[in-house]
Amino acid sequence: MLETEIPFEIHITIENLSSNRQQDFLDFCVTNEAKPLLIELSKGDFIHQLMLSKVVYSNSLDHILAVSTEIAKAMNRQNFLIKRLKIEIPSNYSDLLKEYSSSFDKYFEWHGKVNYTQPDKLLDICKKHKVHLSLNSLRNETNTRFITLREFGTKLKFENRILSLLNDLQTGNWEVLKQQSEYCIYDNNNFLDHGWLPQ
Repeated sequence: MLETEIPFEIHITIENLSSNRQQDFLDFCVTNEAKPLLIELSKGDFIHQLMLSKVVYSNSLDHILAVSTEIAKAMNRQNFLIKRLKIEIPSNYSDLLKEYSSSFDKYFEWHGKVNYTQPDKLLDICKKHKVHLSLNSLRNETNTRFITLREFGTKLKFENRILSLLNDLQTGNWEVLKQQSEYCIYDNNNFLDHGWLPQ
């Protein structure tokens, strides 16, 4: 039990749907006060990933796992095939849960939304920093991309990598429109990132 409530972000990825079932999924998200996402990766074995995203404030990881389980059961009842459950918290709370025992290596992630200009040079920057691009296909924002940086090491190493990346983006005249730093405390299928992010 934590001393204060913090925001937990629940991501539930499902099997891709036919076009006539996508509206059912959108309606489910609205009913459950969640956000639908269709992530399109720049490369990898699983390019398109349809997911539900929901933020829940709690001081108990057990409560969050219970909430996630209930949402997953409701999705199963609607015949949405679940492929992954991922739970993240803002990285500034990472010390609160770093001792939480799990069967996978917890990791930090940074997401930055940038203007999609000079695509070849942007890809070179991504390669240099070992980060990768994606797009939320449900928002018709073809002029932006998301950069994802994943770090399995220390928080300090994570923060230094972000600073180095931001410096190169600024030098190259890319505008970071939005950014978010997270700590992933649960991920039951990071194989979905195979070929996109280093494992």
